[in-house]
Amino acid sequence: MRDVSPIRVLAAALASLAVITAFQAPRDVTWAAPIQVTLRDGGIDPREIDVRRGATVNIVVRNAGKQIHNFVVPDFYVFTQNLQPGETVTVSFVPDKTGNFRYYSDRDGIPELGMQGTMKVASQPGEAP
Repeated sequence: MRDVSPIRVLAAALASLAVITAFQAPRDVTWAAPIQVTLRDGGIDPREIDVRRGATVNIVVRNAGKQIHNFVVPDFYVFTQNLQPGETVTVSFVPDKTGNFRYYSDRDGIPELGMQGTMKVASQPGEAP
């Protein structure tokens, strides 16, 4: 019987694990850099956001206005708290459907004038929703 050192056994096990992990790793990148959304009194920037279905969306929302605002994407159940002037919050979610979806700041459940945008969710990068 041949004597096998523990280091060789560990190296073989790690190599096997690396091969298995490589084959099980997702083929698509499902993470993207955070999207910056700025709320201003009477405006929201950007007015259009492009994302992918199934990919984690991270949005950093900053209230640059002088009034209280929030950020709502009702089709994906995203509702931030009311943000005081200068306050920032990050929201994360995974879109599970494709299409064009509204986002906005609301007051008493009604979208504020000029504070609306469209989130375009496509199945693949560069594809129309």
